[in-house]
Amino acid sequence: MMFLSVGIRFEANVEALNMVETAGNYTKHRRVPYLIEENGKLKTVYVPAISGESLAHAYQEHLVNEALSAGLPVCDDCRRGEFYKSMNKIHLEKKVSPIPDDPKEIEEAIVKACVVEDVGGFLYAEKPPVRRSSAFQVSYALPVKSVALFATSEPQLHARHAQIDASSKKGNVSEQMIYYVETGTALYGFIFNLDLDAVGISAITSKPILDDNEIKKRREVSLKALFRMLSSSQFGAKLSRFFPVGGITELIVTVTEHPFVVTSPIYDDYIERTKRRLNILKNFGEEIFITIAKEDRVAEEALKEAIDYLNEKGVF
Repeated sequence: MMFLSVGIRFEANVEALNMVETAGNYTKHRRVPYLIEENGKLKTVYVPAISGESLAHAYQEHLVNEALSAGLPVCDDCRRGEFYKSMNKIHLEKKVSPIPDDPKEIEEAIVKACVVEDVGGFLYAEKPPVRRSSAFQVSYALPVKSVALFATSEPQLHARHAQIDASSKKGNVSEQMIYYVETGTALYGFIFNLDLDAVGISAITSKPILDDNEIKKRREVSLKALFRMLSSSQFGAKLSRFFPVGGITELIVTVTEHPFVVTSPIYDDYIERTKRRLNILKNFGEEIFITIAKEDRVAEEALKEAIDYLNEKGVF
């Protein structure tokens, strides 16, 4: 068994990665209630955040691209970045017709037809209902605890101007606009987990749906998609005009035989706490891999080291 867990810290200045609503000419950044300790007491503050849904959507878009590059199957909806999955008969009939009556056959048909639904899971909400849990998990990106009070979201004024009409001395009102976009600035931390042993395996019978070679290819593209997402910073909204200034500052990767999640990067001692927890697991004879990127070591070096380790172990 192989379970990968990654803790990421990244700095984002003047970002609009996760917007939640527009009221008139004002677009708001996502904010969440957050517990911090101040003077020995707990208090709640509201801080900018990036939802797990936003990060998961970006990961699956990268998964589409990596899968297609490797010649693996991806359904038409997922190719367009519309991750409806096989939610009902209308979407399932695009993959298999006639639709089987057996839940095991439905799951098998969906998994064979689309890598994204294999790795990202789906819920077929018809009769019989079929549910496949996602092989990957992602947390919200939240400000690091020690600097959470410095995380802020602030509206920025923008204006669009039209040329003045010489005959009327006025510009076209519809072409002119003043609008506000809330931007966030924070040192964020989030967790990404990937259960490599769930790829290509039935959630109903726990038996392989695909042959061993196909499973290995899908594991490889699922890791490459994570590598690409983090190294390119291609996640979140409004990248065309609000690409965040900053980047990954620290990263930790663990690979364990059974599920193990790194300590959240929102804590300053998350690396040390993760190491102590792993040392306890070693006492039970579990094989463990850990790699860290901080200071002079870049994130890509740690990610590649983890991929090389998994390759040596025959995971793909």
